[in-house]
Amino acid sequence: MGRPPKKLDPTAGVAELLGSKVRELREGKGWSQGALAGKVFTSVARIAQVELATDPPNAELCQRLDDTLEAQGALMELLPLLGRSQFEEWAEVFLSRQAEAVKIHEFSQIIPGLLQTPGYARALVASGLIFHSRDPDEIVQDRMERQEILRRPKPPWLWVILDESTLYHVVGNRQVMAEQLEALLKAAAHEHIHLQILPYEATVPAAMGGSLSVLVMSGGEQVAYMEGIRGGSLLEGDDATPYSVLYDRLHGNAISHDASVDLIRRVLEEKYQ
Repeated sequence: MGRPPKKLDPTAGVAELLGSKVRELREGKGWSQGALAGKVFTSVARIAQVELATDPPNAELCQRLDDTLEAQGALMELLPLLGRSQFEEWAEVFLSRQAEAVKIHEFSQIIPGLLQTPGYARALVASGLIFHSRDPDEIVQDRMERQEILRRPKPPWLWVILDESTLYHVVGNRQVMAEQLEALLKAAAHEHIHLQILPYEATVPAAMGGSLSVLVMSGGEQVAYMEGIRGGSLLEGDDATPYSVLYDRLHGNAISHDASVDLIRRVLEEKYQ
């Protein structure tokens, strides 16, 4: 006999509610996951991910599921809520994991939160006010407080790879950028912080369009988090392995720590001073 299906808690979040509805409607029709997969032109594994809320459907798949399961729009109604709630939920879980990690690996096309100055953070937050109504000062303060993990007696090992464009895209104004690059140089002088720049000519296409964080916890387990403009996804355990490999590729293409420090200093002097 196979194992009974995992119990779902539809109150845990929008993704869980959508997944439970898909399972309920599928079982109501007497279909297996394989049968439903064939009808919506996807894989059995993909249906399982939707039902277990580990990887919610995009708009196209959600519409096919809604039509095939005759949900009368009930699934599509959840889609706008899914993007907002999943982003917030996964971001919250990620930040909690980050505070407990022993190694933090970051790739970003902006300065990551752990290394942002207040001015740089405030400029980013101000730009993002079209997406939320939170107090900007509160967001910046929260971000600065999270940086305390780098000042603990036993801080995590922080390895940051920045896309070269990060140094040239002006966030805020030239003074904000000068202060931010100076802060990067100070951070790079710490033994537990390793900084590398990914040159324009060494881009890894799979990592373009967002940021990637790979955390290593005290027991060795890995957590991966990807974030775009208004979307994010969190993976743990074996599911995080491909993203760890992607980070290794970025590392392999990036210039050395010392060469990166020299580049940051040169950009600071030539562009912002």
